[in-house]
Amino acid sequence: MKKTILAGLLAAILILFFGEGCSTSTPTRSGGITAEELQIVAEAAVKDVLTSPKLDSYLNEYRTEHGADAVPVLKLAKTRNDTDDPDLDTTLLTDMLFNALSNSGKVEVTLAEGEMRVKSIPDSRDNSSDSDFDQDTVAQSGTLRAADLVFRPKVTSSKVREGRKQVVIRTFVLEMADIRTGLLVWSFSKQLGQMKERQAIGL
Repeated sequence: MKKTILAGLLAAILILFFGEGCSTSTPTRSGGITAEELQIVAEAAVKDVLTSPKLDSYLNEYRTEHGADAVPVLKLAKTRNDTDDPDLDTTLLTDMLFNALSNSGKVEVTLAEGEMRVKSIPDSRDNSSDSDFDQDTVAQSGTLRAADLVFRPKVTSSKVREGRKQVVIRTFVLEMADIRTGLLVWSFSKQLGQMKERQAIGL
């Protein structure tokens, strides 16, 4: 009975991920997720966030409070890799998202906070102690702008096995939240399916 249920579940997952006309997932090879597959996720997420009514609503409220031309600042939180692949690199995914968001004019991406923080920013601000610099041009204390939004990417995985066949499912979850209120401004998820088959001993 248990084997029959498991076989049925496996068949349902195979139809979901590899069935005809499915556009929510992509089959992968027996290795890890490729750059092409990460690009598929990124392109879908970009399209979703740039047309999100909930994000547009947040932006309208933000402009009402801060001015018609005000643009919120966005920072990247550390990507959580909750898969069994410690080498999974999501850099391409986040780079595409932030490039699209920056170019959209909807947000400004900060390099002074979060995972995207670069050491050159605080180092450059140390010029205030160097007499060779014109002090009228040196960044003053209190001029760094704090982020209004935080962006958190996460990747999880799950498996279903039947005999020598196994389906590995990677789920990408992307969330954007208002730092002041903690409320979710935008979220997106997409799954990639991967079928593996163990070779029989001696073959």
